[in-house]
Amino acid sequence: MGLLKGDPLWALVLVKNIIICKMKQRVKTVSFCVLTLLISITSFAIKPDRVYRFYPEKLSLIYKDLDVTTSDGLKIKTWLFPAQDAASEEQRSDMWENPVKQPYKTLDKTPRPTIIIANGDAGNMSYQQLSHAQFFTSKGYNVVTFDWRGFGQSSQWEMDTNYLVYSELLLDYDAVIKQVLQQDEVDKNNLALYGWSTGAYLSMAAASKYENIKAFVAIGLMSSFSDAVQGLIKVLDKDKSNLIVPKDYPSELQPIYLAPKFNKSTFLIVGEKDDRTPVWMSQKIYSLLPEQKQMWVVQDAQHGGMSGPLRDFDLFHDKVLSFLEVHLN
Repeated sequence: MGLLKGDPLWALVLVKNIIICKMKQRVKTVSFCVLTLLISITSFAIKPDRVYRFYPEKLSLIYKDLDVTTSDGLKIKTWLFPAQDAASEEQRSDMWENPVKQPYKTLDKTPRPTIIIANGDAGNMSYQQLSHAQFFTSKGYNVVTFDWRGFGQSSQWEMDTNYLVYSELLLDYDAVIKQVLQQDEVDKNNLALYGWSTGAYLSMAAASKYENIKAFVAIGLMSSFSDAVQGLIKVLDKDKSNLIVPKDYPSELQPIYLAPKFNKSTFLIVGEKDDRTPVWMSQKIYSLLPEQKQMWVVQDAQHGGMSGPLRDFDLFHDKVLSFLEVHLN
């Protein structure tokens, strides 16, 4: 998912909705509106965005950078948000207008369950990830966000935008998880991975390699590359030359092959009208999963953007929180 740049109609819609948000005159509402608007029009191919819309201090979030380096020597920009008290309305208002990075601190010395959030195939972690961090840290969870190589402030890495994914992104995820497991504030045996679209199947692949990861939340999960490409050819009016799957991506890490032995508590979320990763894909995976599992088909929702499953942030967060409270200690 990536912001549709250069489209005057989209720009008018964006400005109109921001004005509506501001008219509500509530910092929380304005923050959610802006973050929601920054969730872009749906995409399904690599579209890196190097520019951050704003930094976490804008939402009065306490965080620190983690020093993450991949096995092939790239730096992966990573933020760790510790569990923290929600800022007051006045604090949020002040920080929104005059953002200043706060000193890093934790609520106490108790290691906490931690949620690692993976981006999709476009944008960067300054989009809706900050809203998720704001919510879950106020509920006692640590949250980690990061940018794939070539995205945000991670190391530059050239990408062909006709590719659906690059196998090297698995190296990025692996490096992030390993660094997170070294942090004192992290409960090493209570991690959840959480991703949408491309980030969903990469999260499932990463989760399969670690016993520490107990739960997995996926929004718009594909079943396999072959299923996805066949559908995208019709939906996007493209041919296979514009929908490239890397030959070195491990076939056994595709969801359809992972599912039968996937020993993580799993929550699958999919839009009822998703035409990129249709409901039947999630149903296919769900039927194969052996562990505790849950599925939510979001009525009238599409794959992503303002019409996707995240369009009602409050409902979405409540659903995911209920799942995590059961499956993370």
